[in-house]
Amino acid sequence: MRELGMTLLGCLAISVFFVAKVYPNLEYTGATSNTTCTGQCYVDYVALNGTPSEIEQRKQALANLDEFSDIRSLWAGCAACHGQAGEGMAVFPKLAGQSSDYIVDRLNTYKNRGQVGAMSSTMWAQAGMLSSDQIDMIGDFIQAGLPSK
Repeated sequence: MRELGMTLLGCLAISVFFVAKVYPNLEYTGATSNTTCTGQCYVDYVALNGTPSEIEQRKQALANLDEFSDIRSLWAGCAACHGQAGEGMAVFPKLAGQSSDYIVDRLNTYKNRGQVGAMSSTMWAQAGMLSSDQIDMIGDFIQAGLPSK
């Protein structure tokens, strides 16, 4: 018990020293802060980019132009094994050029823990997280043509 008391006393002494001697003299004197934009900086920013709500509206408008914007992040997970352009890698099959019906059928089979090939267990968890709408959209995305390398 004495050791614990001495340890706590030592920690307290170090903390008091830091607060009393070191902390008051801490000062960052490097480059100006890039996280604060007020006054004229903000006026210039708004003139160049618009208000935050206008920026968000432009982003939404761009996303609405892409019918597959909702599943692009999901495709990144697919691409990790199947390749960015769906060309297939090692034991993972090629997806590029497959029909939507084929992809939807396979994903539903995996979602229901069906056995398709030797790597089926790898896909069970991946497909299990997808909704029916996401599965349909991934099928359409692959059929429409994947991004090239």
